[in-house]
Amino acid sequence: MDSRRDFLRSLGTVWAVRRPSPNLILIVTDDQRYDALGCARNAAIRTPAMDALATGAVRFTNAFVSTSVCSASRACTLTGRYGSVNGVMGLGGGLRPGEKTLVTYLKAAGYQMGFAGKWHLDHPATPAEAGFDFVTYFKANGPHHNRKVIEHGRERVATGFIEDYLVDQSIRFLESAAKKPAPFLLHLCTQVPHMNPSFDWDPKPETLAIYRQLEPPLPRNWQDDLTGKPPYLRTGRHRERGTAYGYQTPAGIRNHVRRYYASLTDLDHALGRLLAALDALRLRESTYILLMGDNGWMMGEHGFTSKVLPYEESIRVPLLVSGPGLKPGADRHLVLNADLAPTLLHLAGVAVPRNMHGRSLRPLLEGRRTAWRSAVLYEALKPELGSWPLVAVRTERWKYVQTFDLHQPGRLAFEELYDLSRDPGEMRNLASSPEHQTIQRALGDQLRELRASIQE
Repeated sequence: MDSRRDFLRSLGTVWAVRRPSPNLILIVTDDQRYDALGCARNAAIRTPAMDALATGAVRFTNAFVSTSVCSASRACTLTGRYGSVNGVMGLGGGLRPGEKTLVTYLKAAGYQMGFAGKWHLDHPATPAEAGFDFVTYFKANGPHHNRKVIEHGRERVATGFIEDYLVDQSIRFLESAAKKPAPFLLHLCTQVPHMNPSFDWDPKPETLAIYRQLEPPLPRNWQDDLTGKPPYLRTGRHRERGTAYGYQTPAGIRNHVRRYYASLTDLDHALGRLLAALDALRLRESTYILLMGDNGWMMGEHGFTSKVLPYEESIRVPLLVSGPGLKPGADRHLVLNADLAPTLLHLAGVAVPRNMHGRSLRPLLEGRRTAWRSAVLYEALKPELGSWPLVAVRTERWKYVQTFDLHQPGRLAFEELYDLSRDPGEMRNLASSPEHQTIQRALGDQLRELRASIQE
């Protein structure tokens, strides 16, 4: 009996080893906030392709980034590790020597590696240096149309809308990869909806026309007088730029929202072509697709624009995961961009390194009961885009923020505490409230524990 059981177990092991590895597509959108999708109950925006993807996907409604700025977020996504450890804490910067990415592990497992889009790291300086084989990219940010790119080692101008071009390149990779037996990873990093160098969005005229009559609802907290917020924010860049954009008036906010939404609709149309090509190549059933924003974007909340700050519209992003064997639906677990690397490795059957701070989402994707984190750590320790150094802990109900002095980073300058269940707009700072001192101390302890847990 034992020998029969051992024999059957050995057959199962052989089958598991020989089972074809799945294909992987990781799409990172630029500055797409958590509610900038139709499927996120936003009736004002048109994103039919992403909404269609969501119908067969797990949509994480509480997805966050480790740091709400392009380079740091992308470095965390690639490594599964926080910026204070991997070396990328703000705009630009490079991974520390010896730091490995999911590309390293997947390539060693025999994956074909394709990259198209924005690269925002100084080291590795290019996607090719990171280990990608098929490479079309541009560095940092730029115009939405007629953008200079590096296409397979040669500089050229990508005529037209940049996302149409990037999807064309992605389809080329898919067509080539589909002819080979090895599985593939396609990493598509969009430019849109990040602002162009003129600090605006540049949607196609016909798309913007769809939104001309739109009267999007105003943020409930757009007239925040910033009582209870760190004093520097009253004259800081986030409020100053917001005022320059006209965020002190409903018309100014709505004008920006229309242009932002129209740009996302243009992006959505391009992504729809990518998904259609995946279907035409009969790859959908063997491919996991992960789509996540690299950070959020404030559109008049508290009178602010931009990101980095610890408020919901800055740190919370969309996350969709579709693929074979998953249980579609909305999921409220607290998840992070640090979870993407371990998830992709787990889906590919590759061992997840123990030094990754993120966790594989696979149990959640399959609808299995599993012990999960009760809080996420947010860090923005490098002053960026007008911010002061800060860290925060976010639970299902509470958010606690510590801001440090710009000139003495070791000195705690300000504390914030919000009850998100009663104050989703983060208007009432409870940090000085006597009846909330117990929860504040508990969250302070949790914040220290989370920070200690990511140190090597």
